[in-house]
Amino acid sequence: MPSAETDRSNGLIFTFSYACIYFAAPVLYIGVVQAALANKFGASAAEANLPASTYQFGQIAPLIFSWLIPHRLEKNVVTWANLLIAALLACVCVTLLLPVPPKVILGALMLQGLVQGFGNSVSHVFMIQCLTRGTSQEGRARALRQTFAITPLCAVAGSLTAQYLLNSGMPSLKSPFDFALLYAIGAPCSLTVALLSRRYQLEPIPDKPRAPFFQFVTSSIRGYFADPNLVRMWFSYVMFYTTLGLTSNLALYMKEAVGRDPKEFSGLLMAIRFGFKALAGVGLGWIAIKYGFRTAALTCMGLLATACAWAKFVPGYANFFSSGLLGGGELGGMYIPNVVASLSEVAAGPRNLSILTLATPFSSFAPTLHGYIADKFGFASSFYFGIATAIIGALLIRGVRKQGQKV
Repeated sequence: MPSAETDRSNGLIFTFSYACIYFAAPVLYIGVVQAALANKFGASAAEANLPASTYQFGQIAPLIFSWLIPHRLEKNVVTWANLLIAALLACVCVTLLLPVPPKVILGALMLQGLVQGFGNSVSHVFMIQCLTRGTSQEGRARALRQTFAITPLCAVAGSLTAQYLLNSGMPSLKSPFDFALLYAIGAPCSLTVALLSRRYQLEPIPDKPRAPFFQFVTSSIRGYFADPNLVRMWFSYVMFYTTLGLTSNLALYMKEAVGRDPKEFSGLLMAIRFGFKALAGVGLGWIAIKYGFRTAALTCMGLLATACAWAKFVPGYANFFSSGLLGGGELGGMYIPNVVASLSEVAAGPRNLSILTLATPFSSFAPTLHGYIADKFGFASSFYFGIATAIIGALLIRGVRKQGQKV
């Protein structure tokens, strides 16, 4: 059992890592900024959502790494993944600085989505594993409360910086050079996460001989889906990401809601999204400590359903608050995996979290589907679809039980 000091140390590493991740949120969180950039180059709503779809598809990577990486190297994986992300952001920055055709920029954004989906998903799974191995369950809940009560404010700062740059805060910086500067800010943030991750203190787990890959995959999937609770959590994660697929549509809807270019509000929407996430982080952390990760995850799905309803029914500038509700609900991306971690043996954590993460590429159709629905039937239909998937996800989480334990 990790000591109180180890709980505190690993919790702080996790918190500072997310401070960097969230400050670079405009380029690390594929969706709003990429949709605005694609829209500026004449992309349709469906095309503007393609980077988000390729991002989700790229998240098949953790299953491969959970087979390939022995327990002794788990924290190293976080370092390697974030070094890859830093290099990727630098490459996109250079592409935006070069005089290339719009199709090349759109291709670069889709490639960013795919490769960053690969790197982010691996980093996410193994950061949770490091936190699980390096803290007690209560220490983990406290670390999440600390992290998501503080670090979203870094995302607010990063988003307001994006808003300033994209709204001609520096008149000499013409588009797409304003977007390029955002990527230039993001690269050193990912590099810092890579360096911080080397300092995790983990409880030792003995390594076992590596099984052949296909045997590992089939036995892992069979073992995961033999547990009804894990099955419910997998399908709830599909519903979670299907609902989140409307993130880009919330930004593009501003043209109808307030009659102005989505680019004018990209940074502001991100600031609202992460400002509310900080408030939700306090409440969800308290819920996790008192009632468990399951109840916190259930609350996240409720926030997503409310965000969709708010976007549909509240007109004008008050519609911006839907991004805040979405930001709070987005923490399901942390609390749903922690439910799975609580239901799993520590040694099986990477495997089960990797299989859970397969729900993300499985739902990679969602952003493009939301874009297609908006193009074909209007944004309201996309929001109704989001309400339905969030409710289904909540019902699945509600059915999770573990005899004699708080999950």
